[in-house]
Amino acid sequence: MRLLNNPGYDLTYNDVFLVPNRSDVRSRMSVDLRTPDQVGTTLPIVVANMTAIAGKRMAETVARRGGLVILPQDIPEQALSKTIGAVKASHLVYETPVTLAEDSTVIEAKHLMHKRSHGAIIITHTDDSGDLLPVGLVTESDLEGVDHFLSLSKVMSTDLLCFSEGISPAEAFLSLQEHNHHVAPVLNAAGSLLGVLTQKGALRSSLYKPALDHRGRLMVEPPSASTETTVTKERCSTSSPPSEKQSSPPSWLPAM
Repeated sequence: MRLLNNPGYDLTYNDVFLVPNRSDVRSRMSVDLRTPDQVGTTLPIVVANMTAIAGKRMAETVARRGGLVILPQDIPEQALSKTIGAVKASHLVYETPVTLAEDSTVIEAKHLMHKRSHGAIIITHTDDSGDLLPVGLVTESDLEGVDHFLSLSKVMSTDLLCFSEGISPAEAFLSLQEHNHHVAPVLNAAGSLLGVLTQKGALRSSLYKPALDHRGRLMVEPPSASTETTVTKERCSTSSPPSEKQSSPPSWLPAM
C-alpha cells in the first residue's frame, strides 16, 4: 500500500479512501496472512480486551478462524483460568453445543438460544457413564407461539442429522445442504455428543486454519502479568506452522 499524498498528520478511518488498483494476486485465498513472528495465528486479527466483547465464546470462535483474543483485565483469576481452560479444551473445528434435557422448559431454551451463533439447542439424555446422547434438537422457530413452561420433549425435532467424528468440512457441508439442515450434532464412536457443525461453520473451516499453540490447542491470550508468563512461554515456543498458504476455495462449493 502507498499513500497518494502525505498529509503530515495522523489519519482515522474516515480520512482514508482506498483507490482500487490492479494486482498480480489472482485470489485473496492465495495470500499468506500468517504473522512473521511465528506466534501461531493464521490471520492478522487481534480482539482487544474489552469486557463486553472479549469473552470465552469470542476467543473460541476467533481462534478457530486464525485470530487471537486478549481477555479482559477485570476477570477474577479463578474465572480467567476457567475461561482459558475452556477455550483450550474446545474442538478445533466443531462448535460448542448448547444442551438441555428433555424435561427442560421452553423458557429455559429461549434464555440459552442465543448463547451460540448456530441458533440451536441439542436435547440430550445422560447415560449411566455420564455421556450426553442427542435425542432431539430445538431451534428458535420451534419455540414460537408455545407455552413458556412446556417441556422441550413436546416441541423438539427428533429428525436428527448426525455426523460421526472425523467427517470432513466438505462432506458435512454437502450433507447439510442435501438434507436441508443448517446444523447437525457431531458424535464420537460411542454416540456421545462432541459438538455441532453448521453450513457456515463447515465452509469457514475449509477456508481458514485455526490459531494453535505448541500443543495443538486453540490460542487465547490472558491480560494479567500473573498468568501472562505461562502463556507467553507457550506462544514463544510455538513451532512454526507448515509454510502453506490459505486454501483455495473448495471445489465442492455450489456456484454463486
